[in-house]
Amino acid sequence: MKFILSAAVSRSLILVILATFAFSFPRQAAFAQESLTAKSLEGVWKVTKVVQAGVVNANPQPGLLIFTRGYYSATRVTASEARKQSPAPKDPAHLTDAEKIAFYNEWAGYAASAGTYEVKGDAMINHNILAKMVRGMTITEEAIILNFDGNSFVAKPKPGNPNSDRETTYTRVR
Repeated sequence: MKFILSAAVSRSLILVILATFAFSFPRQAAFAQESLTAKSLEGVWKVTKVVQAGVVNANPQPGLLIFTRGYYSATRVTASEARKQSPAPKDPAHLTDAEKIAFYNEWAGYAASAGTYEVKGDAMINHNILAKMVRGMTITEEAIILNFDGNSFVAKPKPGNPNSDRETTYTRVR
């Protein structure tokens, strides 16, 4: 049996077949979550939202996370409100108890660390080389990346770690 179709019918049939394939498969390719890799994290990210214990803070205190060539640096105000500058001491060589408390309060709501990082599956693993707190200098911190689209990501500390109920959204700055 031989089928002969006109050029117009052939083109129409091809378009119908292509349209069927295009609309039959889920739109995963167009809307897929970008693959998380160490390279895809490279850049500068700022904290744009924090959710902890069900409380949403859409205007958190400043925080930056910088990734480049296997290294990272993280600085963040962890206090719920802007830090207050401590007054200048009267005698810097002999601080009063009140001046010491004021300096402590200024620095208490601030965190900083830097080191190397790697990505394994949906986990971002930071190997601290230095940190604001001495006990943080040699620890490894692991966070689960809940969502990553190339321009933002949501991270949550691995269960059992401090603040494991906190989800932080980072947005790419550059």
